[in-house]
Amino acid sequence: MLKNLVDRLKKFFSQHLTLMVVPHSTLRQFQFRCSLSFAIFLTFLWTGLTSWAAMAVVGNLDYWTIRVSHEALKLKVQYFAMELKKSREIIDQVREADLQLRNLLKMGNRQNIIEERPSKEGQGGPTGHERSLLLKTLHSKLWDITEHEIREESNTIQRESNEQIRSYKEISEHIAFERGKYRATPRGWPATGRMTSHFGSRISPLSGQADFHAGIDIANEKGTPVLSTADGTVQSAGWESGYGRLIVIDHGFGYSTAYGHNSILLVKKDDPVRKGQVIAYMGSSGSSTGSHTHY
Repeated sequence: MLKNLVDRLKKFFSQHLTLMVVPHSTLRQFQFRCSLSFAIFLTFLWTGLTSWAAMAVVGNLDYWTIRVSHEALKLKVQYFAMELKKSREIIDQVREADLQLRNLLKMGNRQNIIEERPSKEGQGGPTGHERSLLLKTLHSKLWDITEHEIREESNTIQRESNEQIRSYKEISEHIAFERGKYRATPRGWPATGRMTSHFGSRISPLSGQADFHAGIDIANEKGTPVLSTADGTVQSAGWESGYGRLIVIDHGFGYSTAYGHNSILLVKKDDPVRKGQVIAYMGSSGSSTGSHTHY
């Protein structure tokens, strides 16, 4: 039975095939004759070669895809590295401006203030990853920067940005404080005129006895405007024995001023006032020998 099967297979594969090409022109026809086994061999050979070529093409395509992706990744890393470098330059410029502004305002270095340490000679230096970034920049190999280095530099920039924001707020508060203190510090005279009595010991014009005069007297015509000498809030406004119509202003920062002997008051208790604002008109109310302002 096995022999019959082998004989039948030999007979089958020993058959011949004829491939004929009949051109639609004057060219002569062409025919090719081969055994069935050879035709099957050629079919398998063609299939194998085609498969190999397809795998080679696909493999090469994967290679070029990976290479293009690698080059794109290198460009992205280089871009991020350059952006981090620019951000670092901006942070350094902001820090330098911050220090100059602090020196101008005589605030001192913020870190020294926080750590309660005296100012020293200039010192510092780059960190390890900053030195690594410098070397790769000098050798034009920014794409070799590792993910850890990028993350470290990014975290450093974020920390220093937050530190500069806090410093800016501190400087702003300091400026606001100094501006408020300046506006709240009494300056100048509250009215035009001549000083008829100075601060300190004097002979009282009413009793003729020596006493202590806790202010200065500025004399002028009745109705002369009386001005606040600093920003503040009216602490009291009304009649006070001896002072007549009196205004007392609380300026904060430990300052307060009093304006006595007025004829008309233009403000009341708890009113906010600004430096140079007219708060009353000069008069001779209370214990007074003539029109003046007791300041």
